[in-house]
Amino acid sequence: MARKLKGKVNSKGLKAALLRQQSQEKLRLKQKKKEQAEIKKKSQPPKKIVQNQEAQKADLPTFIPFERNETLLLIGEGDFSFAKSIIEQDYILPGNLIATSFDASPTELRLKYPNTFEENYKFLINEGVKILFKVDGTKLIKSLKLSKKTPWSKIVGPAWKSKYLNNIMFNFPHTGKGIKDQDRNIKDHQELVFGYFDSSKQLFSLINKPLKSATSGYTLGYSTEKNQDSEGISSEGYGKIILSVFDGEPYDSWQIKMLAKKNALHVERSNKFQWENFPGYHHRRTNSEQTTTKPAEERNARIFIFKKFEKAKHSKSKRNRNIDDDDSDEDER
Repeated sequence: MARKLKGKVNSKGLKAALLRQQSQEKLRLKQKKKEQAEIKKKSQPPKKIVQNQEAQKADLPTFIPFERNETLLLIGEGDFSFAKSIIEQDYILPGNLIATSFDASPTELRLKYPNTFEENYKFLINEGVKILFKVDGTKLIKSLKLSKKTPWSKIVGPAWKSKYLNNIMFNFPHTGKGIKDQDRNIKDHQELVFGYFDSSKQLFSLINKPLKSATSGYTLGYSTEKNQDSEGISSEGYGKIILSVFDGEPYDSWQIKMLAKKNALHVERSNKFQWENFPGYHHRRTNSEQTTTKPAEERNARIFIFKKFEKAKHSKSKRNRNIDDDDSDEDER
């Protein structure tokens, strides 16, 4: 440690010069701290506004995009913390949930998410949640290896033979590529979202339509707890396609409503993503356990619920205009 200099600041000599320099440095640091404190104070909203914001947040109704007795297929689950959270909060029955990962195996996910995956995975297994790997959200039928010889119930279990698939959900889709070219980045993610919409429709039609035809309006002898109600399932077998995205750029430029229209879908409802409703859910990077630059829970995001666009019973040209021009949704902002 350097020895503290003693003497008078206004005296002559080298020692005095050093004392004056130290004194000036102390004054400069003191002034800098004062300026930083003032900037911080100005940047923070008044206490009354903060209190009002917290009160409004507390008054917001809880928004969960699916019902407890409905079925749900989760795409691109990362470390499976979202799946774990919705089971713990009793938002859905474990037997009605299928969680999928784009990664090939639990081993791969243990390497990618060493601090979080294992606990979440064991919890879901113990709860009886079906977990599938190597599932591409843009090629669901192909990656699930569905065929006449390998039907849906053989892949996910016999209990699903008489269950409709009500919801498919993809939280914060991302290609995992670090593309610096903004235009190319936007185009790649538009292809990802478009592929998700199209693939979800194909899967719904394949597994729900035969079930709907087989029931012919009659019940199968199961209670609604077993999810035998076909309400909300279109004649083509489509259920709800759910998508969560962050607000702002580059996400706004993805134009997800336009991509939905091209798939004959429309926004049935959207709402702010309420992070506090999903305790334990950690939004992770696609390729590692690291969080994003800004913590996800501090970022604004929305949940969109898309449904099949019901064409008006008019002329063909009129029906096409309805698809092209409609952009209505019950957007709770």
